[in-house]
Amino acid sequence: MLKQFRPTILFLVRFFGVYGVLSVLYGWYIGSYDRAEPPVTDPVTQMVTVNCTRAAGLFGYEWNIIENDHLNWDREEEQTFDSVYLDDHYAISVEEGCNGVNIMILFLAFVVAFGGRLVNMLIFIPAGILFIHLSNIARLLLLSLLNVEWGGRAFHFFHKYGFTAVIYLSVFILWFLWVTRFSGRQSKPNTSNNEQ
Repeated sequence: MLKQFRPTILFLVRFFGVYGVLSVLYGWYIGSYDRAEPPVTDPVTQMVTVNCTRAAGLFGYEWNIIENDHLNWDREEEQTFDSVYLDDHYAISVEEGCNGVNIMILFLAFVVAFGGRLVNMLIFIPAGILFIHLSNIARLLLLSLLNVEWGGRAFHFFHKYGFTAVIYLSVFILWFLWVTRFSGRQSKPNTSNNEQ
């Protein structure tokens, strides 16, 4: 019975091992910026903020970023963030949880745990991370436009459910493509019926 479930157990061990290690390292990375005096927004989140504003600029919006805007507010939360303004209207605050890194870790852990040809993995993982990043930039831009163009109507719904579901759907599509097309793993034919 153990032999029958061995591939599943190995997959879970690899998945949670990779996910756990990367999550701890990422938490340590974020914590080093949260514990700074004063706390500052980490460079990855800053990069995502800049990418979002540059994308808005492609659509003709004048943009402005207020770096470390959390320092301008009296908040009990220790969340650091940069704020984006489009055409002099508040658009969005980009926090650590908005940068997509946690989703990228989830994606990477699955691909590594499932396994496949190393060459395929070395191409697919960066391509998948870029796809998730671009999807996330589109999500942040659309959320920004909800605030700027529609006065924030339905912002909460789309922030919490709608666009978040799109990001997770993107990851599931990548996983599906990895398992069915790009991993390079060939399913072994069942020869048990022929051996008698």
